[in-house]
Amino acid sequence: MSVEDTLRDRMLAAVPSLRAFAISLTNNGDRADDLMHDTLMRAWAGLDRFERGANLESWLFTILRNRFHAGTRTRAAGRG
Repeated sequence: MSVEDTLRDRMLAAVPSLRAFAISLTNNGDRADDLMHDTLMRAWAGLDRFERGANLESWLFTILRNRFHAGTRTRAAGRG
């Protein structure tokens, strides 16, 4: 099993916690799912920037929180 396979499995294991956090931020299941999906896609695309040995869940939660705040700013500015 490669490093990427292991990281993928760990990312998938984090999905329930990420979804719960996304729901707590958005208060909307559909928006939470979109936010979680965006988070996972960005994390996978940026996997080369993940420092091996660091806490993967913390990294994912940080991405999710940052995506939520970026989306909130975009909607507040009337662009989304």
